[in-house]
Order: sequence, then structure tokens, then C-alpha cells
Amino acid sequence: MGKRDEAPDKKVQILNAAARLLTKDGVQAFSFENVAYEADLSRQLVRYYYSSLDDLITDLCEHLGNVYQNILTTGIVEVKQVGRLKFFLDFFFGVAEGYPMPDTLEAYDAMVAYSVGSPKLKNQMCERYYTLGRVVIHELQVAYPQLKVAACEEISFMFVSMMHAHWSFVASLGYSHEHSRLARRAIDRLIDSYLNDSSDVPVIERPWQRGS
Repeated sequence: MGKRDEAPDKKVQILNAAARLLTKDGVQAFSFENVAYEADLSRQLVRYYYSSLDDLITDLCEHLGNVYQNILTTGIVEVKQVGRLKFFLDFFFGVAEGYPMPDTLEAYDAMVAYSVGSPKLKNQMCERYYTLGRVVIHELQVAYPQLKVAACEEISFMFVSMMHAHWSFVASLGYSHEHSRLARRAIDRLIDSYLNDSSDVPVIERPWQRGS
């Protein structure tokens, strides 16, 4: 087997090791030496595939996003629900029976911390969260056609914000996983509040706009 054939497996090995490292020890432990040790590979080999830590952690963001997407897609197909919003929300708050969240949630907090000094990773994470938000908007429109687009956009932003903060509390800060039910129920109440609000005036014009 040639080096080109081995590359995907080695890269996945490196990315999985980086995820474990960030999950266990946080961003302060993120280095080529530690990733190589965790992956049981040489530092030179890790540097062969990734010339900078920015490249490595940005690729890791994409890799972990694909892991979540694959689990979610499989679940949506298998539950065979016409309305997918409930399963979608259940999954992201860790209450979808039979479809647990990956055990790399702390890695996302570490990536957020790293993104403060890495525009490349920050853009990648924003794109990922924005894509998730667009999916939520679509599912809201399917489930609740009476909701205006502006309302769906606001709910989607609040959902992504709440989801990230929730897992930061549970995974990184050690709060009980029981809080998943509380956060999940809060999303239902948020949606209900918009369904019961007769005002069509958006709170802000562009909920997903970055910068001032």
C-alpha cells in the first residue's frame, strides 16, 4: 500500500487523537508533540500531514462536524418520521433514544478557545454553526408553516446558542446530564412563545450577521 493510500487512515488517526487530547486536557495541551503521542505516531509524520496547528484544528472541526452529520442523517432515516424537527432537537440536546451524542463535546469548547487567535478556525466554526442554523430554519418552516421566516431565523440562532452553552455546562463544567431535558423543554417553550406571538416585527434584522 502506497503513502497516498495510507493518507486518509493516518489523517483520521491524527484527527481522532487530537479530539481525544482536547477532550481530556483542553486547548492548553494542544501541540504537535502531544497529538503525536496520543496518536502513537511520530511528530514528523503529523507535521507531514499538517504544516500548522491551525490547519490541524480546522480540519478537526470539519471532521467532528461530519461525525455529527452522519449520526444525525442515520437517525433521521431510521426513525422514519415525516416531521423531523422533534428528532433533530432531541438529538442535539442528547435525549434522542438510541442516538447518543459523540463523546467529544469538550473538544468544541477547546476549539472555541483556540479560535480567539485563529481567524481560520473561527470562520470554519461560524460556517458550521450557520449551516446548522439554516437546517433548523428549514425544519421549523416544515413543522410550523405559520411561522414567519424572521421568527424561524431568530429561533434557529437561539437554538444554536443554547445548545452550545448547554454542552459547555454539561460536558466542560460538569453539570448533570439531567439538564438536557430542561434545555430541550426550553426550546419547545421558545417555539411556543413565537407561535403565540402575533407580532411580525423581527427583534433584529439579521440574526446570523457577524460583526457590529
